[in-house]
Amino acid sequence: MTCNRRDFFKLAGVAGAVGLAPRLVFAQSAATARSSDTLVVIYLRGGNDGLNTVVPYADADYYRLRPTVNVPRPGTAGGALDLDGFFGLNPALAPLQPLYQSARLAVVQAAGFKQLSRSHFECQDRMERATLDLNAVSSGWLNRHLDTVGLGETFQAVGMGRSVQQALRGPAPVIGLAAISEFTIRTSSQRKGEIMNAFASLYDDASLLASSSSQALAAVDELAEAAPGSIAVEGGASYPTTTFGNQMKEVAQLVKGGLGLQYACVDLGGWDHHDNEVEELPPLLDELAKTLLAFDTDLGARMANVTVVAMTEFGRRARENASRGTDHGAGSLMLLLGGGVVGRTVYRDWPGLSDVKLYNGDLDVTTDYRTVLAEILDKRMGGTDLAKVFPGFTSTATLGALLRR
Repeated sequence: MTCNRRDFFKLAGVAGAVGLAPRLVFAQSAATARSSDTLVVIYLRGGNDGLNTVVPYADADYYRLRPTVNVPRPGTAGGALDLDGFFGLNPALAPLQPLYQSARLAVVQAAGFKQLSRSHFECQDRMERATLDLNAVSSGWLNRHLDTVGLGETFQAVGMGRSVQQALRGPAPVIGLAAISEFTIRTSSQRKGEIMNAFASLYDDASLLASSSSQALAAVDELAEAAPGSIAVEGGASYPTTTFGNQMKEVAQLVKGGLGLQYACVDLGGWDHHDNEVEELPPLLDELAKTLLAFDTDLGARMANVTVVAMTEFGRRARENASRGTDHGAGSLMLLLGGGVVGRTVYRDWPGLSDVKLYNGDLDVTTDYRTVLAEILDKRMGGTDLAKVFPGFTSTATLGALLRR
């Protein structure tokens, strides 16, 4: 059948628009992706306090600057869980301790961008575009990497949530996935089959939108046929019953479903703790830790080909505020999990917390985000064009935090 846009919307039974759950941007490329690994990027939105997450308990200035907003030393009530004699995990991260001890988890301390801005929006934008110069590029670093390696499977790159993360936005194709069960044409009409056919014939066959609409429908069909949402959790894993926990469970289902997933972005918000941090931070750390443990357990041996990196737009100020919280700062941390991670290590060029060592009152940044991300793309994801993916970044340093595939 054929129809025009007005006929289509009338058939769909909605007021001028159809709710299309998949959000896709299509591009053409003859290249093929160069890695079968999967990279999962978790954005900790709001500014994670790296000092209270992985605690520098052996730096006496930590306790000087935070007399009430601190994590006690290991061996005391509520104390940090020792990692290497200098740093310790916040006790709320206890589920991650076995992953650290088994050398599948690593920490990168004093990581971030050295910048004066303390705006969430500006710093998240810089983090996801992977540049300090927001005039240099408008696309995200992962999208530029996708454009470099070329197109793979339909579900090569997925942004979990109600909107695609900036890191994935750009000319290369990506899919936005709020939930596997919602990836369909949404309509209350009883004539859904006719609507699908009408949507497929909505545009002229030669137009770009015709290509986009047909590929959108193909993606819906592909996911329905693979039915990853029906794949059971394995290994006795127990995900938290939260949005983040469910999204990570669905990322694991996409991996197990054989859909060719290589890149996924997931958000976990709520890290902006200006008040009562001692009470507010542990539940969020507990959710993060239990979810990462469940994800690792669920995928089991498949984790040999999966790398998870968690990062945040900035850290918190070194000194606590009057509300028993911490304000926007600079340096924070990154977490690395996976079979290719050289774990049981806190990677750091520790700047120290003495007043003369602070950067504008904050933990200084000694490891640029891009150093870690470049190593992941190089060693785990088949390589990339660093000049294109990270414009203006010229460092050749490497942490040695990942094994080469």
